[in-house]
Amino acid sequence: MKTIKIILMIIVIGFLPIVNAGDLVFKSGFEATALVSGTASGVTSSGLILKLSSGSFDEDLSINEDGSFVFFADIPFGDTWTVSTSQLPNTPQQQTCEVTNSSGVMPATGADLLTVTCNQTLWNWNEMNWDEGGWN
Repeated sequence: MKTIKIILMIIVIGFLPIVNAGDLVFKSGFEATALVSGTASGVTSSGLILKLSSGSFDEDLSINEDGSFVFFADIPFGDTWTVSTSQLPNTPQQQTCEVTNSSGVMPATGADLLTVTCNQTLWNWNEMNWDEGGWN
């Protein structure tokens, strides 16, 4: 009986594909990617939209309150990424926001130092400030 089990094991092993150490056995679960995350503060109005850009894709993320946030896009290690304001908070009151640590090269640990700080400074409607994405 033992001999039959050994023979069956040899036959089964002979049909298994050879796997090298460099092969990704669970490729979809172990990609070399990480996420961009950060913290927002001073957000008292709704309408803030942040845009993450990396390579050939963009992702928009709405932020309506203070706290932590995470973009959903997986960015490969070593790729560059940038976050900017796509829309400033404006309901019920307009706000200006500053984004710091807003770009970099994706490390294996992810990028989690992004900060968004908003304030109640009223916009000056006769002057355009391109850095903040709205009339200032």
